[in-house]
Parts: sequence; C-alpha cells; structure tokens
Amino acid sequence: MPFFLRLLLASAGAAVVLLVGSGCGSDAVAEAPPAPPAVPVEIAAIEQAEGALPIRTSGRLAPKSERVLSFKVGGLVARINADEGDAVRAGQVLARIDPREIDAQVLQAESTLEKAQRDLARAERLLADSVATLEAVQDARTGVEVAQASYDIAAFNQRFATITAPASGRVLRRMAEPNELVQPGQPILEIGTTSDGWVVRAGLADRDVVRLAEGDAADVRFGAYPGETFAGRVTEIASAANAATGTFEVEVAVPDPDRRFRAGFVAEVALRPSTGGGYRVIPIDALVAGDGTTGTVFTIDPAVADSAGTHAAVRQTVEVAALSGDRLAVRAGLDGATHVVTSGAAYLADGARVRVADTP
Repeated sequence: MPFFLRLLLASAGAAVVLLVGSGCGSDAVAEAPPAPPAVPVEIAAIEQAEGALPIRTSGRLAPKSERVLSFKVGGLVARINADEGDAVRAGQVLARIDPREIDAQVLQAESTLEKAQRDLARAERLLADSVATLEAVQDARTGVEVAQASYDIAAFNQRFATITAPASGRVLRRMAEPNELVQPGQPILEIGTTSDGWVVRAGLADRDVVRLAEGDAADVRFGAYPGETFAGRVTEIASAANAATGTFEVEVAVPDPDRRFRAGFVAEVALRPSTGGGYRVIPIDALVAGDGTTGTVFTIDPAVADSAGTHAAVRQTVEVAALSGDRLAVRAGLDGATHVVTSGAAYLADGARVRVADTP
C-alpha cells in the first residue's frame, strides 16, 4: 500500500478516536471545586467579672448651696460691694438700691398712718360727746388699718432694697453694675456657700440612673489635679429628667479638707453601684464593627472541631457597656460562647471555617 494511503487511514482513525472520546466525556460528572482553606485566627477567652459595672460620666464641681440674690424692689443700683471670686461673710452688705425713692415711699406711708391715727382719735372724742356717729368711728378705725398696712409694705420693701450675704461663701457671678436700672427680682449676684460642702453634678441616661442609689460610692478626678482621685458619695438623684437634655441629674458629694476646690472644675466620675449582676470582658481587638452602644464580634467554641481540626466562626452582636484601656465590658450578647476571635476577625463571614493558630 502506498505511503500516502497509510497516512490518510491513520489520520481518519485518529479522528474517530477523538469523536468517540468526546462523546463519552459528555456523560461524565464535573468535579466540585475544592473548599476554600480555613482562615488562620487567634482567639481570646471571654472573662466573667463579678459585681456591678461602673458608670462613667463627667460633670462640674459646684458648692452644695448656690443662691441667686436680687432686690425686692426695682430702681437704680447705687453700689455693689463684691466682685466675682470674692469671699463674703454672713450678713455682709453686698449691694444697695438708690434709697431716695423707697425712703420717700416710707415717709409718705408713715405720714398717712399718723393722720389716720389722729382722725380716729378725733372721731372717738366726738362720739363720746355724742357729736359723731359710731359709723364715723368705725370708718376712721378702718382708715388706720389701711394706713398701717401701707406703711408695713413700704418698710418691708425698704429693708429688701439692700442685699446682704445669707451665709459665708464666695461670689460665683455678678450680673449687674452700679447705675443700672434693675427690675424687682432681677438676678444681681450668685453666691456659693461652701459651708455645706462641694458636689459634682452630672447627667445620666435612664438606663444608668436606675442602677444607682443614694450612698453609692464614686471615684472623682479633676484635670486641675492630675493623678489624684477623690472619694465621693451619691447624695441626690433626680426623680425627673431635665427637659432640655433628657438626662437625670445626680449629685456626688466630694470632701475638700485642704480647701483647694474652685467652682467650675470639670470632673471625671466613676460611679460604683452597690447592686447589680456580673458582666463579660473581651479584648477590644475582637470588635470588628460598632454603632453607638452595639458592636459585632466573632466567636467560636475551641472544644468543637471537625475532622480537619477547623472551627465555624459565629457572628454575634453585643451591647457594649464600657471601655477601659484595651478591654471592653459587654452587658449583653456572647450567649453560649467561650472565646472570641481577635486576630483575623476582620476577614471572616458568618459560618466561615477557621483554624486556631494560638489558643490561650
């Protein structure tokens, strides 16, 4: 057989083999793609802390007793004898209204009273002589009573045309100047009386204020005295929220034995409720997302692994109660979990396979 004929037959056979092979392959089942490799992660144990979770807030230092002083009557301010920051003593005259107008009113009322008394005496004499009637005497007696009331009012206003310090303390604010025309009751001076001690006033949300009770301890720190902690105690808790802020005001009494405090110091306060359950603590590295007081973490159970030694990561939402350094206090969440993923958590999805690189 010629060479070219044998070559042609060999080519045709190869084509038949290829067709048969391709026909058989159409019935074969495609192999599944290999599973993605497990993500290497590091984990940390979830710690259980006993006792109540501290409540951290901030506030301002102020004297326990603060009084706003004003005049009973309006008029021109004659003088003010105290400036902001001045120390004052009980009974000290702090400010006066120009007395000429009120003194004239007192003199007028006094003169009216004296005339009414003379009229009554005359009417009583005439009644004794049967010249005046009983009704005239009664009218004269009523005139005396009215004049006496007018004099008492004028004398009372004259007494409160002067502002005196109700107790020893310090001037916190001065809100008027001499020769200003002020209205009755207009604030002139604000006095803080330190004899009743100092307090830090702070606002708390409703979920925190219900955990407190009067007498609970507090740790107070001031920027003016870095590194120092002052022992405080809760003395008052508001029963209604502030209409402007929606928070409940809490007063924390702070002793000042060295007399170093000044009104207006900004304070950082850690309130320690006397009652409350435990809470969980995790590293801050475990937090992969956060929104306000909620966050997202991944947990695993290192005691449960498949045949390949991998674990399933579980995405969980937690309620963050407080942050202290590199630790998070968790109020709710982490149900049934013993460990959280720290390193590698950002690359996980719910149900992802993980391999623990280093179990604490």
